[in-house]
Amino acid sequence: MKQYKIFVINPISIIGDILIKGIAKGFEQLGHEILMMDVRELDEKKINEFNPDFVLGMDYAHFIRKDAEKIINNLNVTVCHFFIDDPNSTFAHSGDLTLYDKLSNNKKSIIFCWDEAFLSDFKNDVYYVPTGIDFENYKNPDLSIKMEKSVILFAGRPLTDKREKVIAHVVKNFPDKLSIYSYKPHFDKSAEEMLAKGYLSEKDAEEYKKCYKGFLNGEKELAAAYHNCDIVLNITMEQGPSSMNSRVLEALATGSFLITDYVKDTEKYFEPDKDFVFYYDLDDLTQKLNKYLDNPALRTEIKGSGRKKVEQSHTLLQRAKQMLEIMDKL
Repeated sequence: MKQYKIFVINPISIIGDILIKGIAKGFEQLGHEILMMDVRELDEKKINEFNPDFVLGMDYAHFIRKDAEKIINNLNVTVCHFFIDDPNSTFAHSGDLTLYDKLSNNKKSIIFCWDEAFLSDFKNDVYYVPTGIDFENYKNPDLSIKMEKSVILFAGRPLTDKREKVIAHVVKNFPDKLSIYSYKPHFDKSAEEMLAKGYLSEKDAEEYKKCYKGFLNGEKELAAAYHNCDIVLNITMEQGPSSMNSRVLEALATGSFLITDYVKDTEKYFEPDKDFVFYYDLDDLTQKLNKYLDNPALRTEIKGSGRKKVEQSHTLLQRAKQMLEIMDKL
């Protein structure tokens, strides 16, 4: 494999930043030279001196800022965009509908997309590259991090209608058992939206506010929270209709017991009722939460069995290899 000099753009996104840094770490482990900068703080002189062979960014990458767009376009090199969001959603374009056309008209753009459902949405060269994790950050708990015990743990943005419906259902049916770790403004917004939509009553909303346990600062704290809970609840956002999200891999890597909504990719890569448990609707979720909360031995039979599969097939080092194999061919 050719050795590359790769300029990596860090996005304005918590999960995006984690993924991009993990892939960059994978590039370095494979012997490539990396320069990495925040998209808001690009140093044109340093980038030009580095003289990269290609650039990697998240979603619309440099197109989200005029100054960054100018600097990267002046390099006149291939830019790889790793999409972990629906390209047509505000999560990806932040309300700027011109970004799709800019990307489509740029002949030096290559797309790595985590969801096969969106491959046909791009006009550029596009390749399926599923999400991954840095397994080393999750396999063992950091004993120096003290984390409150959770019964049912949800980590991530508690927003979008799908997530709000599920979370509201759990709050009402399993009072005092749900712990939510998220960015505080996202949690506050979700509380307002669930109340406005009628998913929670005023009384339920007050109970919901007790579920907030804080913001997890980095993967070590996230892993510590997983290692100290009975059940990890995953709710795939609408922006990933067929793709397995990172939370599935994180939970399995820690050996946690995972209950997650049905997604095609998750079933493709892991075995239901052996590596984790699917739920198919709210009634099914209630039944399965009751079943596994009341029977710790049943959780023990399942938890931990998916760890080896994550380590063998779903690390960001492996995703870095996959991207570089594609670049070699091109």
